[in-house]
Amino acid sequence: MTNRRLEGKVAIVTGAAGGMGRGYALHLAKLGADVAIFDKDLDAGKHAGEYEAESVAQEIRDLGQRVVAVQADLSRREEAQAAVEQAARELGSIDILVNNAGGAITPAERSYATTSPDDDMALLINVNFLSAVYCCQAAVPLMNRPGGAIINIVTFGAFAGDSKGKYAVYSGAKAALLTYTRHLAVELGPIGIRANCVAPGLIHTPRVAAAAAARGMGTSDQAGAIPLRRFGKVEDMVGAIEFLGSDMSNYITGECIRVTGGLGLISL
Repeated sequence: MTNRRLEGKVAIVTGAAGGMGRGYALHLAKLGADVAIFDKDLDAGKHAGEYEAESVAQEIRDLGQRVVAVQADLSRREEAQAAVEQAARELGSIDILVNNAGGAITPAERSYATTSPDDDMALLINVNFLSAVYCCQAAVPLMNRPGGAIINIVTFGAFAGDSKGKYAVYSGAKAALLTYTRHLAVELGPIGIRANCVAPGLIHTPRVAAAAAARGMGTSDQAGAIPLRRFGKVEDMVGAIEFLGSDMSNYITGECIRVTGGLGLISL
């Protein structure tokens, strides 16, 4: 049986309708937390065939936990503010905020540093950086102190680029979030709120797997370059979230855990 180390806690997970976000939300619920799930499309994972339940919210209810599901565009400050306030109003003070929403959601062929068009750049910055900033700014006044934990999901690309130079602005937006998190840690440390990052490597969510061939991702050559010789799975990510969201990491703030299977340790 899963250790219920988060019994009585309240967590918010953004981008939780599918993929890694759904995995985080379900894992936190199994640990005893009540969970608010935010997404621009609460049925995104169901449309992609990721689960057969009525919804992610129902999956959490089936685990015996309270849940609030909010459909919102978090890159709009007013929608992020309203979503966070609803979560706190219905579930209570916030203990954990996981900013997972985002992704390399623009076409890869125009994602280079020298060719990214304005519309793509604005979308990537809004979704990957500003959505997290807005949620942090809305949540901090409502978080338990001491004891609150903010976990911002970045990417391994914030440390090392694609071999062809793709995903420049996406990686740049996540690098900005990494730096922002360090500033959060310094500002919020005196009131007992911690802020850390998790940087996934090549994690095969259903959405990533579906787009892998078109984007040149998920090839056997890439798997062979990872020291653990395989791509990551959603379940490989949840331990880092549990660690940073619980009292196991009470004296850790301003750090980034890379969950990459050792990607980047080898010079090719």
